[in-house]
Amino acid sequence: MINIQAPSLRTILSKTTGKNTRLRRLSRHYREDDRGIAAIEFAIIAPVMIGMYFGLAEIASAISMDRRISHSTNVVGDLSTQQPELRDGEIAEVLSAALRVMGVSDASSVSIDMESFIKPTAAGAPESRGRIRLNQSSGNLTAYDATTLDSKLLNEKSGVVVTRVSYEYTPLKLRYFNSDITLAETFLLKPRRSESVQFQDGMGSLVDCTATTYADVSCSVTASPG
Repeated sequence: MINIQAPSLRTILSKTTGKNTRLRRLSRHYREDDRGIAAIEFAIIAPVMIGMYFGLAEIASAISMDRRISHSTNVVGDLSTQQPELRDGEIAEVLSAALRVMGVSDASSVSIDMESFIKPTAAGAPESRGRIRLNQSSGNLTAYDATTLDSKLLNEKSGVVVTRVSYEYTPLKLRYFNSDITLAETFLLKPRRSESVQFQDGMGSLVDCTATTYADVSCSVTASPG
C-alpha cells in the first residue's frame, strides 16, 4: 500500500511566497529599466513636430507672398498717382515695376486692374478717366463700383485711383494646403499733382496689357469712349 502525504500548508505558503517574490522582482526590474526610453519618446513626439514644421513652412511661405502682393499693389498705385497722366510706355513701366517687386516666376498668373475716377459735381455720378488691365483673364477682376466710395475719398475736388492685384498662389503643398490660393489686395490712392490721373487719353479708354515676365509687358487700347 502506497502512502502519499499531502504537502503541508507551510510548504504551500512557502512556494507561493517564493513565486510572488520572483514576480515582484521581475516587475521592479522592468519598471526600473529605462533603456530605450529616449527612442520611445522621440517616436511619440516626432510625428507631431514634423507636422508642425510642415505647417509652419506652408503658412510662412503664404504670408510672405501675401505681403509681396500688398507691397506691389501699393507700388503700382503710388507710381500711378505721382503723375497727372499715364500713357503708352509709362503704363508698361509701372506694371513692370509692380511685377518686379512681387518677384513671381510666372507673371501670367498675376492680374492687375487700375482705374482712375473723378466726380464732376457733388450730386453727379463718378466718371472713369481710364482703366488699365494686366492679364485680365487670370484674375477675372470685374469693373470697380465707384459709387460705393465715400465722399471724402471721391468728390468734385479730387479724384481717386483704385488699384487691385490678384495672384493665383501655388503653396508648397507639404501637408495642409492642397490647392492653389487666390491672394488679392485693393488700394485706393489720391492723385498728388492733379485733381485726377488721366489714363491714356483721359476719356475712359480701356488699356489691356499682358506679361509673362516683369521685363515683357505689352499694352494696347482695346476700347475707346464713344
